[in-house]
Amino acid sequence: MKDYPVIKIAILFTAGILTAQFFQISILLVVLLSLITISLVVFYKKSKNNAYYSLLTFIASGFLVFSIGNFLAKQNTISFDPFLTKIDKVKNTTAVGEITKIDLIRNNELIFYIAVDSMYSDEFFIKDQINILCKAKLDNKATLELYNELKPGNYVEVKGYYYKGKQKRNPGEYDYDAYLKSKEILGLLSITDITSITIISDEVSTFKNIIHQIRKAIDGQIKKYHSPETAALLRGLLLADRGEINYQTKTKFINAGVVHVLAVSGLHVGYIILIFLFLFGRFNLHLKSILTVIGLLCFMFITGVPPSVFRATVMTIVLIIAFISNRSTNLINSISIAALIILVINPNEIYNPGFQLSFAAVLAIGIILPYINHLIEGWNVQNKFLRYILVFVGVSLSAQIGTLPFTLLYFNKFSVIALLTNIFVIPGIGLIIAAAIVTLVFSMILPFIAIYFAAANDILSGFILSAIKFSGDLPFSHISITNYSLLDLILFYLMLTLLLFYLVRFINIKAKIALFILIIANAILFSSVDDNKLLPDGYLSVLMIDVGQGDSFLVKFPNGKTALVDAGNTTFTYDNGDRVIIPLLNYLEIDKIDYGIVTHIDTDHYGGFVALMLEDMIGEIIKPEIDTSLSKDKRFEEFISVRGVPVNYFKEEKTEVGNVAFYFLYDDEIIIRAGESTNNRSGIFKLVYGGTSFLFTGDVEKNVENIYANKYQYFLDSDVLKVGHHGSKSSSSHQFLKYVSPDLSLISAGFKNKFGHPVEEVIQRLEAEGSTIYRTDLQKAILLRSDGKQIDQITWK
Repeated sequence: MKDYPVIKIAILFTAGILTAQFFQISILLVVLLSLITISLVVFYKKSKNNAYYSLLTFIASGFLVFSIGNFLAKQNTISFDPFLTKIDKVKNTTAVGEITKIDLIRNNELIFYIAVDSMYSDEFFIKDQINILCKAKLDNKATLELYNELKPGNYVEVKGYYYKGKQKRNPGEYDYDAYLKSKEILGLLSITDITSITIISDEVSTFKNIIHQIRKAIDGQIKKYHSPETAALLRGLLLADRGEINYQTKTKFINAGVVHVLAVSGLHVGYIILIFLFLFGRFNLHLKSILTVIGLLCFMFITGVPPSVFRATVMTIVLIIAFISNRSTNLINSISIAALIILVINPNEIYNPGFQLSFAAVLAIGIILPYINHLIEGWNVQNKFLRYILVFVGVSLSAQIGTLPFTLLYFNKFSVIALLTNIFVIPGIGLIIAAAIVTLVFSMILPFIAIYFAAANDILSGFILSAIKFSGDLPFSHISITNYSLLDLILFYLMLTLLLFYLVRFINIKAKIALFILIIANAILFSSVDDNKLLPDGYLSVLMIDVGQGDSFLVKFPNGKTALVDAGNTTFTYDNGDRVIIPLLNYLEIDKIDYGIVTHIDTDHYGGFVALMLEDMIGEIIKPEIDTSLSKDKRFEEFISVRGVPVNYFKEEKTEVGNVAFYFLYDDEIIIRAGESTNNRSGIFKLVYGGTSFLFTGDVEKNVENIYANKYQYFLDSDVLKVGHHGSKSSSSHQFLKYVSPDLSLISAGFKNKFGHPVEEVIQRLEAEGSTIYRTDLQKAILLRSDGKQIDQITWK
């Protein structure tokens, strides 16, 4: 550690930040420690480097650094008034404040941020300093008009629909609300009418507006000369705006292990440095360094100063200053200085996944790469090109090893092909960035030449994107790894440290191999200690998935077979199948649903199945007989046929799946009745496992409930009832509930949905039956587990 003095300070400072969650060190103690440290330094100098004073000075200095980190972290704690955090989904909300930032325009959408002075509606009035994110979704003409009119610094009044960011409502989901609050943003305001935005004062923040106008101009030139797909990619690479890269493409980047290239970071800053060094190559060292630093700062501001670019820029400037001042430095010390600067400015960055990934990657390169280089040197490779390739692979491998625990923690995926894809993607991205910059330069002086560079870049980026999509679509491209915890992360780094420490001390190759195998085996063994499968084998598990205003239930049988009862809604803007259910199944390591049960043909029940069938994730569909009077039912049947998925229809029968009796209830009178609603044609079925039972009712309404009640009577008696039609007043009749007599009732409904589901009278009826009610709108996803004797609610959060 003698060669890395700054990392000691960085570690102590970081420890202070992390402990601030458990206790707080007061400013008085910080001042006292400062005085003690200064006094000890003075005594140490006067005593001519006395070893006793040296030790005391070292200890006091360490405590001082630790205390400063703890104090700053507590001072920078982000907190909101509990009253404010409870506000959600409020119509006709008015916010008044200053525009602090405007994002680049997207298709029919403009996002901007307001530092609010006051916000009010019929439900609340806030006179406080808060930040909100505004989303204006308008037609193209209105969006462009607003984009050109608004400027950072404008004081505005905005009216719209206020809501919080989406929370973690299902296992494995991303908590967008927590992310917004980490950025000190309370919530979002949706605007659908340009007249809802009024500029009270057209005062402008000069510096912010200059940066905004430069970003707009660059974005305009990118779109002018490039294809939409290339423009979306370049926007992400040069302007740190990934808003026009669609969800599916981002997923392919993750699967292929190259998603890091979409986050403007050290890689991109490295490319910019190479360009500047080429441009300023003929200048003397000091002038070249100064111009490079200025260029880097300009690039940082043009990208909007995202944390990743700020980190890389600070680190690079530290290295440049050390180099031109003839001070010895190394990568570990430089990254430690950069980390200290960033954490002093904002201690909360330590919890930012980008911060963790960036510094883990660079630290790993600094620590692991020398081992790999030593190995390469032992191979005595003569071919320079091959040697460069091996060094590049070594850098990529080092970074991937260093970031692997954080990748598993945040993405739950391990890319098997990452090392291979990075070999061609990273140089390819460098060429794309270079070509884009050349295109931008020529677009200002010789536009006709810019056209040719842009065309070449379209071809190159098209090839790179196609290769990434192909790689990401490979069935073996990645492995889903769930249950990866903070304990697993710590264990990984401890084992890696042991491996690196002893590897150089073992001379015999067999001993090194044995050490490697032993450490890997121990890592796997100990990491399984805290594993906890949400849906274990040998149980009947029922997960009520939160899909908003719709239904979806995942059932896992004791033998490992699975069923999905409905799959939520699909709209033009949001597909529950693609955005909720498929990620959930991946998280739970379920590759295929054996039985896709469509209770009835309403989009809030069957819509999500389309995405699942497109991914070949459904083994068989079970649904009501086709209703030829419904065009949507005919289209759905055609789609099922095209996808080659077997389809069976509801009929009165009993079957068994993994010791679970599966009773399909049925009545001919309902099916043949002309003009019967889709709700009343819902398939009803009962699951019985040992002494426990579950009844699923789709959206059947009272008149049909009573038909089933008269036909099946006490056979309907069940421990758990999936309440019909989301708790609507049209369902859950007294007669039906008398026969079912549920101990537990499950209601799937959207939070503050426009239908008012579930209604109070249904809640009262269920409570009168002594039933415990679980609701997705209030409690998010609900997981029940039966061992055949009793049913337990399992906490997944």
